[in-house]
Amino acid sequence: METLQIIGSFVLAIVPLIVVHELGHFIAARMTGTRADIFSIGMGPRLLGWNRRDGFVWGPLPPDWRADGVTDYRLSLFPIGGYVKIAGMIDESFDTAALASHPQSWEFRAKKTWQKVLMVLGGIIMNILLAYVLLVGIALAVGKTELATRTIAYITRNAPAEQLGFKSGDEILRIGNTEVRSVAEFLQKVAQAAYRGDVQITLRRSSRDTTIALSATQLRHILAQRPDLGIVPDGMRPLILGVETLRPAGKAGLSAGDTLLSLDGIPVASVEQLIELLSERKHKPTTLVYKRSDGIHRTTVTPDEDGKIGVQVSNVITGNIVRTRYSFLEAAELGATQLWSYTTLMVRSIGLLVTGEQSLKQSAGGPIMIARMANQTADAGAVAFLSFVAMLSLTLAVMNILPIPALDGGHLVLVVIEGLLRRELSTKVKLAYQQIGVVLILALMVIVFYNDLTR
Repeated sequence: METLQIIGSFVLAIVPLIVVHELGHFIAARMTGTRADIFSIGMGPRLLGWNRRDGFVWGPLPPDWRADGVTDYRLSLFPIGGYVKIAGMIDESFDTAALASHPQSWEFRAKKTWQKVLMVLGGIIMNILLAYVLLVGIALAVGKTELATRTIAYITRNAPAEQLGFKSGDEILRIGNTEVRSVAEFLQKVAQAAYRGDVQITLRRSSRDTTIALSATQLRHILAQRPDLGIVPDGMRPLILGVETLRPAGKAGLSAGDTLLSLDGIPVASVEQLIELLSERKHKPTTLVYKRSDGIHRTTVTPDEDGKIGVQVSNVITGNIVRTRYSFLEAAELGATQLWSYTTLMVRSIGLLVTGEQSLKQSAGGPIMIARMANQTADAGAVAFLSFVAMLSLTLAVMNILPIPALDGGHLVLVVIEGLLRRELSTKVKLAYQQIGVVLILALMVIVFYNDLTR
């Protein structure tokens, strides 16, 4: 059942992005008077589709089928991509049959350079617009909700924050000269600062200010592995979602909806801390304090040989929350700021991959990772899921603009070269160029699948 849910979340996240991207190419083709023979959601064999000449047709079309000015809107077997087949353009299909004749007015190759650029960039533009609309919509609908604390309640054992010198109880004051208002804002700003240079963080510890100096290279390496640094802000507690009746928790009287407060007098700030504390108390009676709708309760529970008590838990916010509402203009400005910030971070990350500062294994993820993240954000609610889709849409745009053959950026390179030369490159050159791109992309897919499976 969980596997089906993950697959469903993946399809729900990726298919709209594919539709929007290909719609961008399609609209640009129509605007420039260029024929689009195929509009496909998915790759591979045709499952079903419709065109205004043949109507609705199951399965593949006849081998001798010709578009002749109509578009076949189809659903193909593999929902990991899509494409618009633009007449007179060599793409990943390697179809060169139409290129044997003189360029026709409705073909890509007969258009002006600016029209070709518009068709190539249409999908990227649409993905950027989708990301922006989602970011603005989220800001308008829910504003911003933050846990109003700068204090660190707990640091996960052996997490980067512990290695960097942070301690439980620290209050984060500033990054450089910029004051932070919450732990969430700190994590966002420190990720941005790491791409600008070395970082100095000011903390308040035991009523005294102290600083932690970090090199940009060190911080970027750490953030690539764990963006939250292992920091749990004050104002979080584990919430019991379910209890196994015959396990220690059930026998101790715990039930779904209980909020765990402390173990043997130690305040519990997160699920990870709860797991660590219980693993240290195998077969040891442990005093557990929890909150229920009728008040504070205390019970004794004895973890089993695995350090477990038989509960399903999740972190819940119990501290003060600050909510900010935005007007339309404020939301539009915030969306633009977020779009620019996320795009800059992605571009810089790609630069670090090229220079070798970050490894592909650390940074790259494929369909499996996307599916897992889609499922996790879907479980967290509509806002988290739509925020993820916005970032995924922007990532798709940034990746597609890279000058790699077979990607939109690779097509753009050919268009620019032909524009400068004022003539078409030979079909042989274009075909070889696309073939190289397909090989590179397949190799990248193998790598990201391997990364996903070994994470």
